[in-house]
Amino acid sequence: MFHFIHDIIRLFKPDEPKVNDFDDSTITTGDESIEENTNNIDETPSPSSKTRAKMTIYYVDEDGHYLHEFSVIKGFVGDPVSFIIPDFDHYVLFKIKGVSTYMQKEDNVVTLQYNRLNGKPVNIFFINYDTYSMIRLPQMAIGKYNNEFQINIPELSGFKLMNYSGDSNGIFDDYMKHLIIYYRRKDWHGVQKETFYIRLREYTKVYNDTNGDVLHVLLPKTSIWKVFYQVTTDDALWLNIGPNQWIIDRNFYRMKYPFAKKLTNTDSWKIKKVHYPATIQNDKNQSVAVYNFPYGSCIGFLHNGNSFFVTQEIVDQNSVQWVEINNLHYIVSDDVKKELR
Repeated sequence: MFHFIHDIIRLFKPDEPKVNDFDDSTITTGDESIEENTNNIDETPSPSSKTRAKMTIYYVDEDGHYLHEFSVIKGFVGDPVSFIIPDFDHYVLFKIKGVSTYMQKEDNVVTLQYNRLNGKPVNIFFINYDTYSMIRLPQMAIGKYNNEFQINIPELSGFKLMNYSGDSNGIFDDYMKHLIIYYRRKDWHGVQKETFYIRLREYTKVYNDTNGDVLHVLLPKTSIWKVFYQVTTDDALWLNIGPNQWIIDRNFYRMKYPFAKKLTNTDSWKIKKVHYPATIQNDKNQSVAVYNFPYGSCIGFLHNGNSFFVTQEIVDQNSVQWVEINNLHYIVSDDVKKELR
């Protein structure tokens, strides 16, 4: 009964603070809990805590020679890097050694390798000394800029060296050079570059060279051809009548004036063979016409002071005085002055 009353009284009393069963040492304040949670959060490092780094850039050629002083870029590990790649005269960038886009580590090395460009080439031509035709295809000598060159003159089968002109040695630079080498056929002993005309006495074979094949053509009898030069070989005397067209000299009738107007009454001409030097003297400083034959075609002009040999003196049916010069052409003699020997 007593216990029952006691329980009733407890129900109507105000609440009392509850006592925990924990020790005082286990009690923590709210501030302490905040400090503990803060210690578990990762700290963001400040810029001053980054690892410093540098990148050294070298500029070299293909032989490892320096083209310029090295450059240094400073920063931090992991930072991106950008820089301007320089140009060097007569060089081209060939490759980049090392990582050049960011700071991979504390000490970075990047090498820019440049290769030297070629200079302008030397063109080499192989020319027939007598015909000016090309003996073989041209060649080119090529080398690095500022390198020296020395071209050895080659021997060609069937030809002998006559001379050469141009650059056989020097350096490759910004200017193109040329070397022209002249050769003569070994079987050509004498070459006369004299132009004249011939009339064929018979049907004549044509060859493509002085020791070449016969062409499938026969030159007509009595036809007239212009000869550009004649060549003496071991076997014959050859006449050149055009590109790759040769005939063998068989005592053809040689003509000086194949296209002159046909003259009449020449029996009345007075012709005297002479041989003396002379010059043109014209008080009015006028040109003197040169004819391929008296009253023929005008083929050129002579001027004051021009010299020649008079080889014939002619007086025609009209009493016009002509002179033959150099056994070839004719002029009126009014302006001809004989030179004293």
